[in-house]
Amino acid sequence: MTFEQWRADVTLAVELKKILQLPVLKAALELTDSLTAAKTLGNTNALTKVSDNAHVLFGFDAGRASIITDLHNLAIIPEELTEVQPSYTGEF
Repeated sequence: MTFEQWRADVTLAVELKKILQLPVLKAALELTDSLTAAKTLGNTNALTKVSDNAHVLFGFDAGRASIITDLHNLAIIPEELTEVQPSYTGEF
């Protein structure tokens, strides 16, 4: 499914929004979002030990945060675009 196909069916965003509000899933997403490498590795010593892998860990964190954000963005119901009427005729 493409993004355009997703947006074409507004019911998908409505359903996703309902699902993201389920207590268990909401708690799981909040927990997952809080598990950054810096928090789970703890002190500076632990970070220093894995410094050669830091780019992998923080890249993973960025990816996880991006996915959670994308899920919430997909749950936003797009507003229908309406043609804006000109407020003046342009004639003098």
